[in-house]
Amino acid sequence: MALATFNLLLLFSNLLIPIAILTFATGFFPYKPFLPGIATFNDPGPKVTQDAPFDKLIFMVVDALRSLIRSGAAMPFTAHATPPTITMPRVKAMTTGSIPSFLDVILNFAESDTTSTLAQQDTWLAQLKAQPQGKLVMYGDDTWLKLFPDTFSRADGTSSFFVSDFTEVDNNVTRHVAAELGRTDWNGMILHYLGLDHIGHKSGPRSPHMAPKQAEMDGIVRQIFEAIESKSHLHSTLLVLGGDHGMNDAGNHGGSAAGETSPALVFMSPKLRMISPGFKCPSPRPVNDFQYYNVVEQSDITPTLAALLGFPVPLNNLGVCIPELLRFFEEGDDKIRILLRNARQILEVVKKTFAGATFEGKMNSGDCIQSKSDVEELSCLWSNITHMLERGNTKDTEVISKAILEV
Repeated sequence: MALATFNLLLLFSNLLIPIAILTFATGFFPYKPFLPGIATFNDPGPKVTQDAPFDKLIFMVVDALRSLIRSGAAMPFTAHATPPTITMPRVKAMTTGSIPSFLDVILNFAESDTTSTLAQQDTWLAQLKAQPQGKLVMYGDDTWLKLFPDTFSRADGTSSFFVSDFTEVDNNVTRHVAAELGRTDWNGMILHYLGLDHIGHKSGPRSPHMAPKQAEMDGIVRQIFEAIESKSHLHSTLLVLGGDHGMNDAGNHGGSAAGETSPALVFMSPKLRMISPGFKCPSPRPVNDFQYYNVVEQSDITPTLAALLGFPVPLNNLGVCIPELLRFFEEGDDKIRILLRNARQILEVVKKTFAGATFEGKMNSGDCIQSKSDVEELSCLWSNITHMLERGNTKDTEVISKAILEV
């Protein structure tokens, strides 16, 4: 009898193991809807392309950058990087506007991995390449080549796993910069520097090698910015400088410590002098660790670039346009149109995720507070915006913009 009871309990416990694994996997690797294809302008309003302030992009990533490099006309932010704070998922977040899963932690270390490609997903790289005469170039971390195969017309990748190399890994990027700044055939250039990250891994953020490396990166930024100012074909170029992640006090990353999740983010261009109030630099020491400036999500980079360069927001984006950079669009209905396109795009992702939810009908703002769920509250807020637009109430730009950002 005792043996039979023991065998029954053993069988029951063995049955619980796959159930426990399935429960864990469901929570740790949640279902994420995927919208195939590439976004296009499909609303009746005019395209933003003709009014976009920029037509070229230089996207410079300094791996593990958590301190701000000073430059000219710049708008700085503290970007929030959600864990896992390693390169592949953070690059995915910055280019798609979505939230990667922890499965990317494994794929990040698989040198031969080809399953994590973003070749079939809508990203700001795909949108830039789809522009007339669109051509992209990339130099630096070969993670970009794995994520975006057959995307770049010119590229030179370097492996991120030789962490003892502080010098050549960055020289291999810098040696291409001057020549590319003189060319006119590209509209997007990605530079991904690894040296600072390698220094952190080997000897920590307070290493004697850190300050010279930061000065080196500062020199590259200065070279690019001066080229934007002096070369006529670069006058409408936007330089974005940021880190994919930060590092903790030991120089490592991957977790959720403040230093790991607070990389720098700076938008630079002489044109920003028209909208930027200026920032004190160096900034006062923040109350919260590393939050030197306004905090934005890394996923917010994608819709913001879409607005500034005049292309549709990628289909699977979950980020919102950074309000400070929408000061370029204060005249007319441009700002409302940009935010509305952003909101409609996110709404399509929500509809895909919650297939049973309805976003029709009209409710007043009081009903939104009493909503039983987040989906109901979102539906209510969206209905209020639709109602305002149907009434033709587009004169009060700030009221409508605030309502859209609440969604």
